[in-house]
Order: sequence, then structure tokens, then C-alpha cells
Amino acid sequence: MRRFSHGDGAVRKVVVIELHGRTMVVMKVKPDGSSTRQEQALPSDAAASAVADKLAAELLSHGYREHGGKKPAPATAAANGGRPAAKPRPVAPPPPPEPDGPDIFADLEPVESSAPPLARLAPLPDAAAPATTKKKKKTGKKKKAAKNPDALDKRVLGAVAAVALAIVGGAGYMAYDILLKPASIIGVWKGSMVEHEIGQSLTHTAYALTLDGARHASLSINDKGVGDGTYSVKKDRLTLKLKDEEGEEFERSYKFKVDTAALSLIDPDSGKLLVDLVRQFHAPESPAAGKAKAAAAAKDLADDGDRAANPDAERALASVEMSAKDGAFRLRHPPGWETQTGGKADNTYSYILLDKGAAKITVYADITGSLISGADSANAADFEEGSPFAPVHKAHEHYAKSGTEELGEYQESEPEVFKGTGFGEGRLSVFTASAGMFGGKLKGYHATVLNRDRRISVLAYGPAEDFPKLRATYLAVCRSLSP
Repeated sequence: MRRFSHGDGAVRKVVVIELHGRTMVVMKVKPDGSSTRQEQALPSDAAASAVADKLAAELLSHGYREHGGKKPAPATAAANGGRPAAKPRPVAPPPPPEPDGPDIFADLEPVESSAPPLARLAPLPDAAAPATTKKKKKTGKKKKAAKNPDALDKRVLGAVAAVALAIVGGAGYMAYDILLKPASIIGVWKGSMVEHEIGQSLTHTAYALTLDGARHASLSINDKGVGDGTYSVKKDRLTLKLKDEEGEEFERSYKFKVDTAALSLIDPDSGKLLVDLVRQFHAPESPAAGKAKAAAAAKDLADDGDRAANPDAERALASVEMSAKDGAFRLRHPPGWETQTGGKADNTYSYILLDKGAAKITVYADITGSLISGADSANAADFEEGSPFAPVHKAHEHYAKSGTEELGEYQESEPEVFKGTGFGEGRLSVFTASAGMFGGKLKGYHATVLNRDRRISVLAYGPAEDFPKLRATYLAVCRSLSP
């Protein structure tokens, strides 16, 4: 296993590379505690080792540093061409310090520390002044001379005592917080569990759980929101009452163990440990921060260009006709793009892949989406234009949740009505995604249409900065879909 890190503190990122025979596993831990895992099977052990070395070199070139390296061995006779290693030359000790001159205070007798300082004599009073005035002035001088040293000592001792009290109080609070204070389940918790069964691949499950003081709860698994709601605690049982995105209520119960920094969730029936969560020492996201993040996401998903159909211009842009392998659909694409098509022998799934450089257009026709949306039994004419209950709308949203797993950090805008294809009313969304560990942001269109027994889904995307100049090509290919 090789481990690399980049940055320190709150911005520290960690990458771990593991080899299991000819299988390479790469795990990346982000600064917020979440992690991603990638696995790749290579033709041989040597190929896996070579790919791991190449990835390590890329990490080092991006500023990462590797941990666990060996220190260089000391020089030996063999390293010196057979000669014994040279002994270190002895260093002469520094000369002794010269004695100081005679102590000019050596002949003085020590004074007891408790002896009061001598009072300074007051100047002789004026002869014309009365005797009572002379006596009062002398008394005042003695009091002032005797008072100043004691007052200074008291101030110094008071400051030292205050500092000592603050140190003792801080240490006492830390001891109470660590050793005596009861552990609280309130907080933001994150963690993951990797499971392995013989003959099967590794299973990685990431959890994020937020519990606040007002009994509000939020749970997500593998960066996908499971639900929001409330929670209750009774002895060692944690019960979550949540609602999913569709508003359906459900309940989850866990047996738990909690301490200052960790929360373990256990299956109450089998007693199996599900995950160990680690407390995140930062406050949950505020409503204002959430609104700001939503506004930034909406800005990224904006499409300011003209979507009006221009058949002549689009036919000139996408002029090369092509059909899927099983004939489920046809389309047109621009000249010079690389193409690939394939499918299943039972005619339940087919695809066309188009790419030119970093720009890609993938078109899938599958029977699963059609069955889930009810397209085989529902008539689109029974629904109003743009209805969220129309089969094509359901099919579009289902693919956004289940068919885009190969794109990281996928987000898309609300579906809009899309017309101009040979399949009637469709749906179109703008989406953004991540291009991988060291890649940039992607942006493109997600389009959906239905035929009699298939859902046809299109993902047309490329680098986000190229979206303005590629959007016309994306729309031309989407509108060219036909039976």
C-alpha cells in the first residue's frame, strides 16, 4: 500500500494506492472527510504494478508527497569502493571561559531580606516654618518610601496568581471535557465501511449523519440523500424517522455506541457493525450557506443560449446519418466524429457512442426505463404538455438518479419540454459533473424520449468552458433522433 498527501490541516487530501494481484484500488479522502474509491483490473500483476507506479508519479508531479519511504542506509565499505568508511575527525573542545575579575561586591555583608529599606532623609525644613509642619512632612515621606516596594510585590504576585489560575482552570476543563463529560450524540458524523467476501469485489459504503439539538436528523449513503426528519434516543437505541425525496415516510433503527469522537452504528437484530462514524468538528451548514450554495449551483446549470429549432442549420451541422445496431433509433452527427454502436442479442438494449476529443455524446435505448415509467401502458396524449406525471418525465428523472453513476458529482436542472425529434414530446435538462480525480468540470445536456417499448436517453457533454460553442451541436444531435 502506498499513501500520498497534499496540503495540511483543513485542506489536506489523501490518496491511497493498493495492489491485490492484478487489481489496483485507489481511494481518495477529501478534506471534508468523505472518500471515493476506484478499482481497476489489469491483465497481469506486472501491468498493475506499472499502472500504480505511473499514478504515483502523476501524484508526485501534482505536489503530493509519499509517506512511509525508507531512509538512506549509512555508508559502508562496499559503497566506498572497498575502503573502510572514514572515521569522523575529532573536534577540539572549546577553550574554558576566562575567569571574571574580582567581585566588587565580595566584601559587602549580606542584608537580611526581611530588613526594611532605609528611609530617605528629607531636606532640612525652612527655619521659618513651624515645628508641627516639619513633623508632618517627615512622617509623610516615611510612609511613601515604605509603601511603594510592597505595592509592587503585590501586583506581581497577583498577576502570577491569575496566570496560574487560568492555566489550572484550562487544564481542568480539558480533563473534564475528555474524561468526565458525558459523550453527546449531537453533531455531524461521517465514515465508511469496506466489506469483502471471497470471490466478490470490495463493497464500499459511505455514511453521513447529522443530528442537532432540536432533534432534527439527516442521513445520506454514498453521497446520496436518504432522507430528512427527526430522531429519538432510548438507552442504546437510535431511531430515525425520515422522509425521502418523494415525501414517503420510513423509519430506521440502530443500536449505537458513542464517545467523544466516534459513533458506531450496529444492526439491532444481528449485532453486526454497520459503520464507525467520526465526529466532524465543524457546525452543520447554515441556511444562508445552503442558499448560497444552491444559488451557485443554479448559476452553473444556467443555459443562456437560444434553443429554438432551426432544421436547415441543424441538418447542415449534423449531416451524417447513423442507426443503432438493433434499429431501435437513428440519429445524425457532424462529420469527423468517431462512432461506435452495439447492443444485446435479445434486442432489449442498444447504444451509440460519439466522441471528438473531449466532447462526447452517448445515446442509450433500454427497456428498463420504459417499464419503470409505464410508457408501455400509458398514452402520452392523456397528459398535459410538460406534466410531471407523464411517462417521459418519470423516465427522464429515473435515468438522472440511476444511469449517471459513471459521472462524479452529477447535478442537473429541472426537466423542460423538448420538441423536434421523431418521438414526440421529450424532456431536456442541463447538467454538470466532475471529470475525475484530476480533471475539471463537465457540462452538457441530458435528453429523454420514448418510443413504443424503449426509453432513449442522451448525454451530450464536454469541458464546461467549451459548452457555449458545443451546445448547438449537442442540440442538433438530440433533435435528429428518429425511429
